[in-house]
Amino acid sequence: MKERDLKKELIRFTKLLSEKGLITGAEGNLSIKTNKGFWITPTGRIKEVIKEKDLCFIDENGNFITGKPSSEWGMHFLIYKKNKRAKAVVHTHPIYGLCLNNLGFDFKKFSLKEAELILGHIITVPYYEPGSYELWEVTSDLACIYKVLFLEKHGLVTVGETLEEAVNLALIFEKLCKIEYKIKSLKEKFL
Repeated sequence: MKERDLKKELIRFTKLLSEKGLITGAEGNLSIKTNKGFWITPTGRIKEVIKEKDLCFIDENGNFITGKPSSEWGMHFLIYKKNKRAKAVVHTHPIYGLCLNNLGFDFKKFSLKEAELILGHIITVPYYEPGSYELWEVTSDLACIYKVLFLEKHGLVTVGETLEEAVNLALIFEKLCKIEYKIKSLKEKFL
């Protein structure tokens, strides 16, 4: 895929996740790998209105070539460095996922079998300060094994061989969390 097409795809999926409520305002970040580095969404910009010129490029050595990238740029960088299959990384702040996390829900115990079939194995990463090297290091190590990583009290990271795959995993994860949340609410109301 050409650079311009990669950037268009990154903008399109960033806006889609924003419309679906998985990222709000300036939070969250998406990236897509190229042969020479990766494109990533910028820091401090409302995702619904970003344009191609706002995207940031980081080369394979971690040098900022254009723009000011997300504060989680290092997590994306290390995932690409350690996992050669990774071609896209998505970091969202899913509302239902965060609610369930705060209620102590174990993401390996979704009620629907669909979770296991579609998402495969999910791992919960212990809490580390957002933007910290510790978070980047631990998450990137686990992203060599898992495609769906829930960051304790922070958000979700999905890894794909395409950006569409990573976005799809984030969307399905939040749908399953919403169903689980509603099941819990109905149980409390009627049982």
